Amino acid sequence: MSNKARIMDTLQKEINRIKSGVLLIVKLLNKDELNILIEDTAAIIDKFYLMVEKACEKASDYVILRTHDPTRLYIVLPDDTKIAERLAYSIYKQVQLYVDSDIPESYLKCGVGSIKFDENQKRADKLLSLLLYAMSVSKDRSYYHSYDDHPIDIETLRLSNSNLNLLRTSLLKKKAKFMYQPIVDRKSGNIEYYECLLRVPDKNDEFISVGPMIEAAESKGLINIVDFTVIEMAIKELERDKKIKLSVNISNIGVLNKRLLKRIESLFKKYEVANRLIIEITETSLNQDFITTKKFIDTLHTYGCRFALDDFGSGFTSFKQLLNLPIDIIKIDGSYIRDILDNDHNRFFVEALISLASDLGIKTVAEFVENGEIARFLIDIKIDGMQGNFFLPASENRIN
Repeated sequence: MSNKARIMDTLQKEINRIKSGVLLIVKLLNKDELNILIEDTAAIIDKFYLMVEKACEKASDYVILRTHDPTRLYIVLPDDTKIAERLAYSIYKQVQLYVDSDIPESYLKCGVGSIKFDENQKRADKLLSLLLYAMSVSKDRSYYHSYDDHPIDIETLRLSNSNLNLLRTSLLKKKAKFMYQPIVDRKSGNIEYYECLLRVPDKNDEFISVGPMIEAAESKGLINIVDFTVIEMAIKELERDKKIKLSVNISNIGVLNKRLLKRIESLFKKYEVANRLIIEITETSLNQDFITTKKFIDTLHTYGCRFALDDFGSGFTSFKQLLNLPIDIIKIDGSYIRDILDNDHNRFFVEALISLASDLGIKTVAEFVENGEIARFLIDIKIDGMQGNFFLPASENRIN
């Protein structure tokens, strides 16, 4: 029996012995950094084990298991979540306050997770998988994650993965396509450009939006292919139809991806379409890395490409940031537009934004314009462009 199998066997026996309890995982999170700074990390990892053991001294009827992975420990406790939570903090405090005077550049960082088990849920491998996955996807960035506080909805996870595979299949078989929604110019009433909205066939071959799939695509590594694909599709469509202008959305990850930037530059050198392409980015990328986002925009501006800041108002971009960002178009989030006739706050926000954007030489576009009354009001306050089903819903066909 391998060492890993022996550990799992021992863990399962402890779970069976206690019958109803709590399984904790303690993970050393900075081993790679220690490897870079220190020749031999074995001594420090031994100290990590000793600190965890010291933190557990006041607990009773517990078992600590070292694993095949030197950065991971398992602890089995009786069924008391309060004890588990106190123990988690004690471990965290012991580890985080570690200082080694002989190696002043070293430190230790750990994360702790817990999951309850009973007669209905006591398979060690399943418990570990549930807890480790929950820790990896949790948005809680504190030292302690309790699976029982934020359970994974298995059916939702299964549905999300199935939908993501629709996107994978469409990309693999080149079945993805654009639906086009026009942006209408306030002054002329003409179509200024079209936004490209990516659609993929579902299991019934009905084309559906990829919007609900994007978060999963980002977290599961597919988003780079999506970004590469939509950029290439848009550029090739501009090359095919030289009378149109198009906008296309890329992810927050894409804006910060230097390889995507190089790919776009390569396509702009091959196809002379940059001055008819608008790339839409969201506020999130600004908040993640303003400097890299600005470099992305500045680089592609040199080819004539324009940029729109999508869903403005849904994030935390300040008017001050707008002064420093070389953006060409602001698309005002639809939540401000839908009830603009009845909501004074939304009306004042939109009016102030249009005035500021005009002073900065930035065009404004209102999203989700759904009726004529809203359109007339937006025209009166001098919006530059409008988009929504009042004009035309997204369609496979365009009016050139």
